[in-house]
Amino acid sequence: QYGAWGRAKANQDHKTILNAYYTNFELKEDYDENIQIHVVDSGIDMTLSIEEYVKRIYEMPSSWIEYDRAALKAQAIAARSYALAYTNNGAGSICATEKCQVFKPEPKGGNWEQAVNATAGWVLMDGGSPGFTQYASTHGGYILN
Repeated sequence: QYGAWGRAKANQDHKTILNAYYTNFELKEDYDENIQIHVVDSGIDMTLSIEEYVKRIYEMPSSWIEYDRAALKAQAIAARSYALAYTNNGAGSICATEKCQVFKPEPKGGNWEQAVNATAGWVLMDGGSPGFTQYASTHGGYILN
């Protein structure tokens, strides 16, 4: 996320940021927003639409605003894509910790929710399926081959 933040500060938009990290993925802007994601972990057992699920991801500071909105939008798209890939479009479940994605039952709100809403239905695709868009806050690009 801090890499995306730095790119946003350098005036890169969310699409440019995503292309830097997920070079062979294609952005689809009309993916099914009603796919249901089942979260089971640490006393949580909830099923939500993919859009409502992503509003409850707590992995990036929502205080990032203005030029940082590009980083929030890129993260929203990557988080949505990851959840869809991880669960095989909702066929499986996902955990609520950093082992999967940091999820809380309450929506995060604020700038994060605005970024999720602005990119609703946007998914990175890899060969016709949602891409497995692993990310971390400070890996320095080491997952890239």
